[in-house]
Amino acid sequence: MSQELNPQSEQALDELADLVCQSLKNEGDDLVHRQDGLLKTLLMSGHHWKSDETVMTEVERRVKDRCGDTAMHRGGELTALTSRLSQKFGSLQRWESKSPSDDSPAKPANISSATDA
Repeated sequence: MSQELNPQSEQALDELADLVCQSLKNEGDDLVHRQDGLLKTLLMSGHHWKSDETVMTEVERRVKDRCGDTAMHRGGELTALTSRLSQKFGSLQRWESKSPSDDSPAKPANISSATDA
C-alpha cells in the first residue's frame, strides 16, 4: 500500500477481515449481513483512489495475518469469499458513479411545487 488509509477505511478493512475469518471457521454468517455497509464505507472514504491494492488483496492479506492456519488450509474458500467481496465492491462503485438518466423527466420536490396551490 503506497498511501496511508484513513481510520474509517482501516477499521472497515479490519472488520471485513475478522468477518471473513469467522466465516472460514464457520463461526457465523455476520459477513453476509454486514458486508454491504463495510464496503460502502470503503467506497465513500475513497479506498479505490487511495490504495494501490484492491479490496480483495487487502482483505486477503489481513485475513492471512489474523487467522493464518485456517486461511492456509481453506485457501480456495478464502479466495471465493474475497472475490465475492471484490465483485460486490465493484458493483457498488459502478452504481455510485452512475448519473441519473436523461430520459426520465424531472419531478417536483413536493406537492406545492407541482401545483399552483
